Amino acid sequence: MNIMERLPGAPGCFVCDNNGSNPRSLRLALMWDAEKKEVHIPFYPDETWCGYHGVVHGGILASVFDDAMAWAVRQNIGTWSVTADFHIRYRRPILVGREYTAKGRVDETRGRKIRARAQIVDGEGNIFAEADALFISRTSAQLHF
Repeated sequence: MNIMERLPGAPGCFVCDNNGSNPRSLRLALMWDAEKKEVHIPFYPDETWCGYHGVVHGGILASVFDDAMAWAVRQNIGTWSVTADFHIRYRRPILVGREYTAKGRVDETRGRKIRARAQIVDGEGNIFAEADALFISRTSAQLHF
């Protein structure tokens, strides 16, 4: 069994703020699996996450995907990056009241360009959605958001 490290989250972030600076944050935990070099974000959506009744809104899932990949990039290269290109494939509906995990990882790094991918899976490993993105690492002069 892999030991997971809890990452700090980012103050004010819609997905991972955990210090209360964003009252609308989903406050999701970010877990780093150093052995697999993956970020895991477990989540249990409720009815406030809906688009259609009982179905999680795709935009919220896009935000979770973006965090899973961005934090995987951060952990792999040691600095923040920004999303330059982003693609999602929704394979089946993600329903409220069930537990899922978003898993993000880095596929390739070429200079400042980093390719990442992610999946949302259930406890049995069934894939519900997939994403891939291109991130551009920020220089030290650009690190102030």
